[in-house]
Amino acid sequence: MKSSLGLRLILTAAVTTILALAATAVVLNFLFRIYFEERVHDELDTYLLLLTGNVALSEAGDLDIAPMPDPRFSQALSGYYWQIEADGVESILSPSFWAAPLELTPPAQAGVIDYQEVMTGTGEPVSVASWTVELGEAPQTQQVLIAVAVERRDIDVSVNGFTMNAAIWLAILGVFLLAATALTVRVGLRPLERVRDELSQVNRARNARLSNNYPTEVQPLIKEVNGLLDQNEQTLARVRMSAGNLAHGLKTPLTVLRGISLKMAKAGQGEIVTDLNSEIDNMQHIVDRELARSRDSHQTKRASHVAAVANRLCAALRLQPSAAHLRWQIDVSEDLLAPFDAFELTELLGNLLDNAMKWTKTAIVVRGGTSGEHAFLSVSDDGPGIPENQLSAALTRGERLDPKNSGTGLGLNIVRDMAAAHECEIALENLPSGGLKVLITWPAERFGHRKK
Repeated sequence: MKSSLGLRLILTAAVTTILALAATAVVLNFLFRIYFEERVHDELDTYLLLLTGNVALSEAGDLDIAPMPDPRFSQALSGYYWQIEADGVESILSPSFWAAPLELTPPAQAGVIDYQEVMTGTGEPVSVASWTVELGEAPQTQQVLIAVAVERRDIDVSVNGFTMNAAIWLAILGVFLLAATALTVRVGLRPLERVRDELSQVNRARNARLSNNYPTEVQPLIKEVNGLLDQNEQTLARVRMSAGNLAHGLKTPLTVLRGISLKMAKAGQGEIVTDLNSEIDNMQHIVDRELARSRDSHQTKRASHVAAVANRLCAALRLQPSAAHLRWQIDVSEDLLAPFDAFELTELLGNLLDNAMKWTKTAIVVRGGTSGEHAFLSVSDDGPGIPENQLSAALTRGERLDPKNSGTGLGLNIVRDMAAAHECEIALENLPSGGLKVLITWPAERFGHRKK
């Protein structure tokens, strides 16, 4: 299943961030509760010591209790309470009490403060600090349980408020962290976007290799890609060399065989000559087919200037005796780039010009430029053209529309295959004034041409 690397990184970061923030919220709430409990215990200890200092045993054995300095212990239902229990004496409660006495468990050891949580008669939870102290002098000493309590409502409200505020700020922090993660992923993956852009430029023949201006982590990838491009170029060079050697190697035997065919024709061996010429054409067909295949295999997409190749080819073809009567017109933009390297463009345009020379009467026109969304290269002649119902057949491999003309019928088909291999379109069109125009087009923006 295909997925975006950036999306996977962002989702992973989002999950880990949410888990980390959730764990942080739990830990902060736990620590805050512990901290608040300790503060409450410290407050209870203070009040317990104050209350103990205010309790005394009279000579008659009665408990004398001085008022607490904190007025909340005298205010009804203030949430601050004290309670004193002695043997044979009913529990003494602070004025703030408005219910039954608290049911307390006496501390296991006298003089040691014990903390517990109990419920009041009204159902309110309270935190209690209590201890057992001995009042009076021997032999009239008395064990007294002294307890101070505060309602937990304020504690729980504070803890819940802290939890809510912490959750809100952690959520804001989470959004910020996710945005920072997205930015980090974007910046971190930018070198890969550059690789894609440079590969596109290599594919469009703007650069031959990827640059080395990349982070250390990406350098191995760049090295491997450039190595692959080097290997591809070397393979293409070997294939072209082999193709050239094959062409030169078979050129002489085929020429000799055609010469033998002419001698046999003069000797009146017409039937044998027909068979021999058929086999020679088959051999030429196979050679041209394999050359076309080897040329288009292991393609590295480059570009070349059309005007330079067209001028060079036309200058060479003008020198042929069969072209002495022809007028040549070249109208190609100097900055026009075609998606073929110089070798491939020479092959393609050479086939088009060779085909035009076979059929033209007086003139051959080569044009190239941009029109709307496309760049184009065309070769026109003023020959008889091709019947409309045979235009598609002219692009078929080995299809010769006029058996009297020399050739194997591969020229236009080779051009069609080369155009298709380089993402170009080819079209044949009969001109109103007579003759045939072969038009090859490709997207103008492929090489940054301005649209006219």
